[in-house]
Amino acid sequence: MRDMRYTPQRVMEEVNAAFLRIPKAQVRQLLSRQERLSVKHGMSMFTHRGKARIIQVHLRPWVIDRAQYRFFHRTCMILRGALSRLLPLYLSDPKARQVLPLDPEERQWVLAANAKALQRPQAVVDRLDTTATFTPSDWRQNFWFLEPNSVGIGGVHYIPATCELTAEWILPVLRRMLPDLRIEMQDDIRRLIFKLFIRHAKGIGRRLNRVALVEDQSVNGGTDEFTSVARHFRRLGLSAITADPRDVVIYKDEVTVRGKPVDLIYRDSEITEILEMGGRDKRSIAGIREAFIRNRVISSIAGEFDHKSAWELFTNPEFSRHFTLRQRRLFKGHLLWTRLLWNRKTTSTEGRVVDLVPFSRRHREALVIKPNRAYGGEGVIFGHQVSQAVWERRLDEALRRPFTHVIQQSALVRAELFPVADPDGTVRMTPYYAVTGFAASADGMAVLGRASKEAVVNVSRRGGLIAIWRLG
Repeated sequence: MRDMRYTPQRVMEEVNAAFLRIPKAQVRQLLSRQERLSVKHGMSMFTHRGKARIIQVHLRPWVIDRAQYRFFHRTCMILRGALSRLLPLYLSDPKARQVLPLDPEERQWVLAANAKALQRPQAVVDRLDTTATFTPSDWRQNFWFLEPNSVGIGGVHYIPATCELTAEWILPVLRRMLPDLRIEMQDDIRRLIFKLFIRHAKGIGRRLNRVALVEDQSVNGGTDEFTSVARHFRRLGLSAITADPRDVVIYKDEVTVRGKPVDLIYRDSEITEILEMGGRDKRSIAGIREAFIRNRVISSIAGEFDHKSAWELFTNPEFSRHFTLRQRRLFKGHLLWTRLLWNRKTTSTEGRVVDLVPFSRRHREALVIKPNRAYGGEGVIFGHQVSQAVWERRLDEALRRPFTHVIQQSALVRAELFPVADPDGTVRMTPYYAVTGFAASADGMAVLGRASKEAVVNVSRRGGLIAIWRLG
């Protein structure tokens, strides 16, 4: 029988207790090394003025055991199968198009890529954000998928970098204190993407030689993961360059970036953002538009449907016929009731037909207002955190721009204790809200952990990252 010490709950309890026993002088040494090692491992982001700031990484890692890994991987693959239905649904069903609204020019790009037939294969790199954590006894039943992210997902560098950082910074101390601690690195998301590149290139009849990682390079601030990711791909033997979407040019019928032929483009920007970059000069983005049409972009055109309102297609009985029994069971147990916000009738959280706007006003404490396509926690309003007057004002503001926000069932985001070190070396246990993002593929799964003192957990809102290791 397996020793109970090697459940995630027991391991993390023992690790917390170990931190409380570390002498203050040794804790101060850990703190003194943190910034240097964070810089070494690329754990930084930039303000809008271009000033670097270190991303917080929590002292205590999370651990996930093999049963949890298998369960969440299987569950994410079921949900990814449902998400793969969104593009064909958008093309064939007017009601689905209403739930997944695109700007007119954005819609033209989608239609152009599928002008002859449904474009195949579709290669999407996504991260499914959830409330899942690994220590509760009900971890398998009590978690929710919050939303999909399938364009420019954060963490491609930071997920492995947090593990590499803690391996050098924290684990040597923990292993001396807990000699029976057996943990190993989780799957490296960069290698999962690398394998996806190989598979997609083969699927479209290309031999993979060079990839371009493109993002808006005219904007200061935010993360700079692509430089590190391109360096890692080069270590794997793949020629990789970083560029701007406006650097993509069709030359002699070949997709090129800065004069070099490229086989695939990995993008950080949604089509709406690319259109903004082009401004009035559409010729500057004609190359990347053609690359979408030739199916040379990852995430490909299907990635454009990472709307929060996608959850309406999964939680509204009107669309249930489009999904398998297994998918519908997952929706019922782990997807938050979500509706695109405009003045209409729909089914409620209890399955009754209701007027959506009056229902949303009455059930403030159980609901959340979210911009349908924003990210980074921007504009999220939890009903239970504001007064009725504030809630109604925000609801009215959203209704003045119909089809731009969703109303969603509020999910419990768990808080758990993490060790926090003061400058004098004192360690105290502090509660942090924690959430998980799963990046799953046929080849494996990488897990992003984030924790914050706010219920909206995001690095851009001063949240911190959690290194995640697998139990050996």
